[in-house]
Amino acid sequence: MKISGNIPAKERKKGNTNPYLKEGLIPSIIYGGKTDPVMVAVDTIQLKKRFDEGGFYSKIFEVEFGDKKEAVIVKSVQRHKVKHNPIHVDFQRVDEKTRIVISVPVEFTNQELSPGLKQGGILNVVRREIELSCLANNIPEKFVISLEGKEIGDDIRLSSVTLSEGMKPTIQGRDFMLATVQAPKVEKEPEPEETEETTEETAEKTEDKKEEEKAAE
Repeated sequence: MKISGNIPAKERKKGNTNPYLKEGLIPSIIYGGKTDPVMVAVDTIQLKKRFDEGGFYSKIFEVEFGDKKEAVIVKSVQRHKVKHNPIHVDFQRVDEKTRIVISVPVEFTNQELSPGLKQGGILNVVRREIELSCLANNIPEKFVISLEGKEIGDDIRLSSVTLSEGMKPTIQGRDFMLATVQAPKVEKEPEPEETEETTEETAEKTEDKKEEEKAAE
């Protein structure tokens, strides 16, 4: 089972979490498996470092506290409503036999080799992640899809992705869409505004017509 990095932590007690936040720690919980949940507080700087590395929700980390180590995946991060900084993290224990549901990011490459995009087409991404069920020891970091040869009107669907043995998308029974190459949008030219001069000319023509009709009576 591939460990992508360590996150230092220390065990915490139930109750007020503010003291931990002031220390630069994020109150968290580790649950799952046949072991009781453990309350910990993880190092904020190290957690942010792991987040910035990318693939945060599709990697296995090792949380270290005291003389213990737990292999985990990040299930959710609760953020402050105003400041948006993380204030609580849920970790799930995993081992080689653990089957998990996880969202794996999709990356589109070789855009410069797409005739449709070269002609001014637009890549419309429908899904940036694929949610799938897989074993914890077989988590893909991301799915890479090449746009080489894609023309305007082409679709990119689930069938464009190669899933390893044991991987199953949570959406079953259809080849759902991931992206399309759309035709460029044509800007409609605004209609010319009626100028003051045009208005005056129209008024004069109307008056002339009235006078002609009156003279003919």
